[in-house]
Amino acid sequence: MSKIAIIGSGIGGLAAGCYARMNGLESVILEKADKPGGLCTSWGKGDYIFDGCIRHLAGLKPGTPLNNMWKDIGAMPSDIYFPEELVKAVDEKGNELTVFYDLEKLEAEMKRISPDDSKPIEDYIRAIRRLSNTDLMEVGFWSFRDWLRNISVLIKNRKVSKYSMLSFAQRFKSPVLRAFFPVIQYGWANIPLTLNLGVMAGSAGKRYGRYLGGSAEFIKSVADRYTSLGGEILYNSSVERIIEDSGKAVGVRLENGTEISANYVISDAYGYDTFMKMIDERYLTDRLRSMYSKPIDRMMMGLHVSFGVNMDLSDKPNAISFFLDEPIEIAGDNCSIINVLNYSYDKKLAPKGKTSIKAMYDTYYSYWEELSKDQKKYEEEKAIIASRTIEAIERLIPGIGEAVEVTDVATPITTERFTSNARGYGSKEDFRLRDTLKGFLNKPMTLKSLKNFFVIGHSIGGTNLYGCAAMGRNTIRKICKMEHRNFVAS
Repeated sequence: MSKIAIIGSGIGGLAAGCYARMNGLESVILEKADKPGGLCTSWGKGDYIFDGCIRHLAGLKPGTPLNNMWKDIGAMPSDIYFPEELVKAVDEKGNELTVFYDLEKLEAEMKRISPDDSKPIEDYIRAIRRLSNTDLMEVGFWSFRDWLRNISVLIKNRKVSKYSMLSFAQRFKSPVLRAFFPVIQYGWANIPLTLNLGVMAGSAGKRYGRYLGGSAEFIKSVADRYTSLGGEILYNSSVERIIEDSGKAVGVRLENGTEISANYVISDAYGYDTFMKMIDERYLTDRLRSMYSKPIDRMMMGLHVSFGVNMDLSDKPNAISFFLDEPIEIAGDNCSIINVLNYSYDKKLAPKGKTSIKAMYDTYYSYWEELSKDQKKYEEEKAIIASRTIEAIERLIPGIGEAVEVTDVATPITTERFTSNARGYGSKEDFRLRDTLKGFLNKPMTLKSLKNFFVIGHSIGGTNLYGCAAMGRNTIRKICKMEHRNFVAS
């Protein structure tokens, strides 16, 4: 029986492990930390749980390829919540826009703000409707027949595919819509509009929703599925090197000197560590050398500021983008918008009558890297940011400051310490539609010079949680082909 060594127990590594066992392949997962999950994590503090990952979970409609994958790896069925809106945007003058998933309500809401913008509003709504039966997240699962069925939809939506959220917003005459529209999808102004269209259509069709219980509970269900299939996870096992012989990966060596032989090696570790530490430099392509010589300092949503509050916020939207009348300084940046996530819908994350909330900011890795050299200054800065954040939220939700019972600030250094993931690498941080669509294919990365070696995960292009899992699935499918086995999956 062929053996697979999997580095990392993120969702990609666990999915690869599950499908390996389902297909009669021996596998072992080597996890550096003492628990599974990687970036798919949540953590407890006091009586509250703060979530660090799942927001929109794709693949919730039974019978779809993504839902079948979640069932295969033990993530489904589970308790799910389907919100009625993506976000509510509120500016400093009291203008409001609720981005409903009900498209008739959304169209009426946008036209309420600006009747003169009927043309771009109707173009936007029409583009969402076209995707009502086409889930872009499933592109990597499409057969030739699926492509034929969906190609006309993609062609019809090509006119809006060229836009980013920011550039499409410029079509509106209303300054309110021009300000609100770029930030309604997680506050990301430069992402392709197509991503937002997919989320809106998927959420309207109840294909996307919220997983109740938090990301750690989600990942535990997958880890349990893997071990129930006979898979092995070795925690506190940091991989130092990938062992190769005659241009093939044949195992891994741990930091403690232990060597584990394998016929195939899959890395779901942080991309930089995989390519710059675990393999010999001679296997790197010029593209990889170039990319990893260019660190990206700015980290989108890299700073998480969470609060456990003694308030029932179930009458508030699940997400709010709040425009401040005066900017506040956050980690050296002037911040004029606060994006608040309200987890009141998940009763597992807070005691009855109380709520977990979170604000997220883009931030600079280098800022926190330098500050962390002085632990006192590092902690003081976190306390200042928490104080400024809750003071700003107080303007939106009066009395919330006095209701705070627990505060937690997770910086990029926190993420690196607990998940081994850090900054990104490459020439730019803007999203490109071409790269996004390529990411939907969920293909593992391979190297021509090092056979039987596969790289998967968020840091090398895995799109969302489902995409990383699909990368793991598709890696085992590829290995089964190499082994002349029929691939087993739902």
